[in-house]
Amino acid sequence: MTEPTTEPIYVPALPARRSALAAYGGLTPDVRGAVAPLWTVPPPGREPDATALGDHLRRALADIAQVQGGRPAWVDTRHVEGGPQAFEVGPPSLRPVTGTERAAWQQVACAEAAAAGGSGLGVRVRAARADADERWVEGVSRLLHRIAFARCPLDLLLDLGRVVDGADHPALRWALHALDLLVPLHPWRSVVVLAGSFPRAHPEGYGSPLTETGRADRDLRDLLRHTIGGQRPQPLYGDYGAHDPASADRVSDTGDDPFRGALRYTTTRTFLVGEIRADGPDHHLSVRAQAREIVDTADFRGAAYSLGDRWLQACADGSGPPGTGHPDAWICAGHLQHLTHVARELRRNP
Repeated sequence: MTEPTTEPIYVPALPARRSALAAYGGLTPDVRGAVAPLWTVPPPGREPDATALGDHLRRALADIAQVQGGRPAWVDTRHVEGGPQAFEVGPPSLRPVTGTERAAWQQVACAEAAAAGGSGLGVRVRAARADADERWVEGVSRLLHRIAFARCPLDLLLDLGRVVDGADHPALRWALHALDLLVPLHPWRSVVVLAGSFPRAHPEGYGSPLTETGRADRDLRDLLRHTIGGQRPQPLYGDYGAHDPASADRVSDTGDDPFRGALRYTTTRTFLVGEIRADGPDHHLSVRAQAREIVDTADFRGAAYSLGDRWLQACADGSGPPGTGHPDAWICAGHLQHLTHVARELRRNP
């Protein structure tokens, strides 16, 4: 069975780890065709030598290529580039990523890889604060001049990082300011605005059974659509899946992430997060209890909606695997239902 041909409309920034890779691979064909991830290769677990660093990168690229199956995606390898000798490129469908903060050799290597592969190059600009004006524009202009020899399509990946709710909507100002500065610099093939609002730390008042936090990134999308209107093309929407924006910068999902032991669920406007208590003889009962809290909410979409929803329902009913307690499974289920929901919502309301 071939997948339906669709243009990607959603760009989640995901760590190239088992949980997120399995989630993308578990999407239904119609959803997967609408999603073009920005994969970041996480750092290795220890300080590697050049050989180990290259092996780590090659394994990650192979995993990404396998799950992508020839569909386009961007790959940011910033954590595993020890120098030109360690730089690796994947299949042509995987678009390398560079940025103004990257070394000149990396920018040139990415441009050479993009020219050879033919699928283009991503320029990731981190814009948590858009107050550098001239210096910022100069940096992007210098990068564009340096890689002009490649003559390949370029995608602007405007990364706002973590955004939070606020009456004055500072993220909207940052995004509009950045777009005004950067869009005129080049005839970009696509422009993506990335932002994340999944909590990095326990929010105030966090406790059982579930906490609920706002999806400021989703609100930003609506504000941008309303503000830009029909004056110019709307940027593609990007977020960080059901994880915080720093997730790809950590060695693993089971390291220093305060929500490694949590079930998560994306509603239309919020994230529901249920923390699992520490391991013990009744650990699996705690997991199932949190799953029941989620599936009993009015926001639960039913087991048929996605594999993530199906996993939560089976866990709540006690019909899933008896363990049900590994954080990778919880994060994978969270990504599955989140990616499915966002892609379908964007398809309904482009």
